[in-house]
Amino acid sequence: MRGARLRYVTTVGACFFFLIKSSQAGVVLITCEKKKMKTENLAVSLGDGAAALTLLAKLMPWLAAQRSMEDILSVINASLGAHLAWVVIEQDDAWQIACNGEVACTLRDAQTLLEQLQLRRNQRAWRVICWRRHVGKLLFPTQSFTTNKLQSGILCKLNYRDTSVKGYFFLAFAYPLPSLSIIKNVVIILVEKLKDYMEEILVRERAAKEMQRVVTQYKALFDRAPVLMNSFDKTNRCILWNGECERLFGWNINELNQQPDPLALFFPDPEMRQKIRSSINTSPAVDMHEWHPIRRDGQVLTVLWSNILLPDRSILSIGLDITERKKVERQLEKKATIDDLTGCYNRFAMLRKLKEALVQCKPEDSRSHFSLLMLDLDHFKNINDRWGHLTGDAALVHFCDQIREHSDPSYLFGRLGGEEFLILMPHADRKNALRFSQKIRAALARSPLLSGCEKIPLSFSAGLVFVCGEQTDTSVLLTLADNALYDAKRNGRSKTVVASAFYK
Repeated sequence: MRGARLRYVTTVGACFFFLIKSSQAGVVLITCEKKKMKTENLAVSLGDGAAALTLLAKLMPWLAAQRSMEDILSVINASLGAHLAWVVIEQDDAWQIACNGEVACTLRDAQTLLEQLQLRRNQRAWRVICWRRHVGKLLFPTQSFTTNKLQSGILCKLNYRDTSVKGYFFLAFAYPLPSLSIIKNVVIILVEKLKDYMEEILVRERAAKEMQRVVTQYKALFDRAPVLMNSFDKTNRCILWNGECERLFGWNINELNQQPDPLALFFPDPEMRQKIRSSINTSPAVDMHEWHPIRRDGQVLTVLWSNILLPDRSILSIGLDITERKKVERQLEKKATIDDLTGCYNRFAMLRKLKEALVQCKPEDSRSHFSLLMLDLDHFKNINDRWGHLTGDAALVHFCDQIREHSDPSYLFGRLGGEEFLILMPHADRKNALRFSQKIRAALARSPLLSGCEKIPLSFSAGLVFVCGEQTDTSVLLTLADNALYDAKRNGRSKTVVASAFYK
């Protein structure tokens, strides 16, 4: 920077900060302009727990490396899509600031924010403060243009054992964040890492002792975090196992370290353990992978994990339990494909299965041939009118139960609507399909529907089509089956009619 006059300011321990005097804004640390990164998708990522964990996992290796504070703040801004980040240290009335961002900020601006909130006089009363909107008005009360640039913000205190040292970390965004709780957890973890770095600068001769304190505080932080966090050293010994891990898996850290291979508790299969170890990342480009560990009670979980190899060869794992989410997804998938009343496929799913079978059906491959049976429960309207709709529903369920009980496991059947059903029978020719139809009819005759003490006989009419061709037109096939079904009803019901033509 031309014309600038460099000088030293108050030092802490044996560490010096090179500062530059500004004619308007006091004293600030020398900062380097960093190339701007695109942030269109970062706001969305910070609203999703798994995506935020991925961003955090990418940052950790960068924070572990020896870099300047300005470089670290630049990486944080670029990774999280923030527009301003600063760290302020106060000791014995001497202030220092490291700042990076698209919005210019001075030490006086930071002091104004802290004084307005009276935070320095109430050090024990707070840890983290979040703003969803208009944080710029607090930071720059007299600069309307700059004020409009900043919306969401988060201020976090850096706690030091030496009470004469006070530290603050601030992060601001030009847009309102979708979830302050997620960014709050991310920043708390970042602050622990930043504090580690600042402690090295402030008290270098006590680095070993301070590192142990950082590890202890990491453990306390991770035990309270609502995410899975653990770490194993290069000898495969567990050195960090947070409360969420113990709660979810049921094992404590001492029990893990009594095992020759702790990973075997969660993944008994050696091949699976090898896959997991192969997934360990050595670069900031980290992806979350889905794994299925076993908890102590034998339940299989679904967890998103990111396994990161740190410079000291230890492994940091950050995970998110998505077992319940996957359960809900399966329930939604089932609801989208299964008929609620009968438990068989619904119309959409059944026609999709039929389409797949037609695509695979080849004239030269008899194993791909199949029969299709369209069934309609006889006199269903009379059942509803005489015994009521609840009995009508019971008739449909009873009908489907008989089909399940006497079907081959490879058979697929679904409800097209009302009392009409479709059964797809792989490998079955006309003779076998007719035999199956008669088996169901006989089963219904032996097991009538019971309504109280009354027995209600059930029967069905059916149309049968044998498929052994190459075409994939489901509508033509359904029309053939429907016409055969209509012939069965017109000719007395309770019978199966074979379509007059093969589907070729």
